[in-house]
Amino acid sequence: MKKTVQYKPLKKNRLYEDVADQIKKTIFNGDLKPGDQLPSERDLAVMFNVGRPTVREALRTLSVLGLIESNQGFKGSVVKEIDIAQYFEAMGEQFVWMIEANENSFKEMWQARQYVELGIAHLVAENAGEQEIKDLEKYISKMEACGDDIKKYFPIAMDFHLKLAQLSQNKMFHFIWKIFYEVCIKGSPVFEGMYPDKVNKLLECNKIMLEAIKSRDPDNINQAMKKHVEEEILMNFIQPNG
Repeated sequence: MKKTVQYKPLKKNRLYEDVADQIKKTIFNGDLKPGDQLPSERDLAVMFNVGRPTVREALRTLSVLGLIESNQGFKGSVVKEIDIAQYFEAMGEQFVWMIEANENSFKEMWQARQYVELGIAHLVAENAGEQEIKDLEKYISKMEACGDDIKKYFPIAMDFHLKLAQLSQNKMFHFIWKIFYEVCIKGSPVFEGMYPDKVNKLLECNKIMLEAIKSRDPDNINQAMKKHVEEEILMNFIQPNG
């Protein structure tokens, strides 16, 4: 079923983004529902007073976000059932490159990360089975094998925390940590420069956290994260609040 919706003509700046934003709004507010067909590229170009390449790029953007099934040409694209996880993942990929990978960004990110990781740890303690715990122990062994080499240690530690987020079985925690992960990998030279000789302390924090998760004891997990925070303060990565 083709749906007719009124759109506003646009000014000629960031046109495809403006087109995508207007269509996105009609999807989110319920004017367009799953299964509704958008007007053709030609009709949308007339409605928005833009060229068809601009419309095509806007539709491509909405398709990447998982909001529509894009059909080029005269046949209009179709609105999809919104997959929140796919939408957030696509938005996250765009968001990562908006964050400048520098020391200040890492400090701000860590301050947010400590609360996310606390929630992840509690959920992993509730949900992880014996085999999944063994998989996490393998990451610890790999980190131990790195010695003092931060360049080898860093990506393994990031994979360890991403695995924890996955095992939380919470899509939002996993999505948030994937953003942290991508920012850290993107700025790994900055991060490595902040911990040139502190691999052992970082590794010890991860060991303590895993042991707390294995205990399934919420108080142990809280204490492990408290120690993690204290160690990071001592390493001058963040400053205590206040």
